[in-house]
Amino acid sequence: MAQVSFTVDADMQLRRTVGLRVHVERAVLGVLETALELSKLGGGNVRTDATLVMRVGSLLVAYSLDLEGESVTIWRAEPLQESAA
Repeated sequence: MAQVSFTVDADMQLRRTVGLRVHVERAVLGVLETALELSKLGGGNVRTDATLVMRVGSLLVAYSLDLEGESVTIWRAEPLQESAA
């Protein structure tokens, strides 16, 4: 069964909003599931040596995949910086 782990900082940031931690978990598990399927199909290499970033609501979530261990580590969750237009 796939697992998601969090750094202390990421966990604290995500717990500030009710339901956000679960929403992020579902999102990264979806990415992990897709990456595992791609690796099984031999449709190309899925890079696991880089930190990935995903937007979830008003946060940027940095995470990495471990396909062999079927796990995701969430490194940080930071508020989006609004750009001046």
